[in-house]
Amino acid sequence: MAGIVLDNVTKQFSNGYKALEEISVTFDAGTMTFLTGHSGAGKSTFLRLLIGADEPTRGRVLVGGVDISQLRKKRMPWYRRSVGVVFQDHHLLADRSVFENVALPLRIGHFPAKEIASRVRGALSAVDLLDKEKLLPGFLSTGEQQRVGIARAVVNRPKILFADEPTGNLDPTLSKTIMDLFSQFREIGTTVIIATHDIGLVKDMGQPTLNLIAGRLDPAGSSGLVGQTEVRR
Repeated sequence: MAGIVLDNVTKQFSNGYKALEEISVTFDAGTMTFLTGHSGAGKSTFLRLLIGADEPTRGRVLVGGVDISQLRKKRMPWYRRSVGVVFQDHHLLADRSVFENVALPLRIGHFPAKEIASRVRGALSAVDLLDKEKLLPGFLSTGEQQRVGIARAVVNRPKILFADEPTGNLDPTLSKTIMDLFSQFREIGTTVIIATHDIGLVKDMGQPTLNLIAGRLDPAGSSGLVGQTEVRR
């Protein structure tokens, strides 16, 4: 299982803008945490650092005790295979079927064909899209494309799951279904971090919340934090 530590992390861009400043927080393995904050507060930058798409200007991002910014380029794909990511803009391949989009992480991991078929159809069933597996993404609604992205993120049963506004295009019933799915992963030890504007959803789930204001941790707006800004069950 993989715990996550941000150790005094600052991210400053070349134009001088600080997206994150002096963030220190620990997420224990097997916890679900909601990342909240106003538009521009730093949520997306926070997630990009966690998946290794960006590096901190100062500080360290540790996953399972490993500083991911120090991983060699050939090791980064190994790390990312243990991570599931739900992107806000889906990142689906337009020329691949729904089935093949969801199967992509498994094909990269060289899973056997029978296991790929079983896992992909299980993930599509979980997001109520099994009947759309042969369609191209362009034939799906925005909400359906979002659900394909969620199925792809969970199909390899990741140790860590990051989601950026995963329910933004879903109705309340489907939103609850997706949150229940994420909760199931947490219960088997997956560390889940969800960036969202949906405060009602956050309150309903009753899980720890990390709130950002202008790139800084907001202790008053965060809940479930223990001791030295640690997020625990």
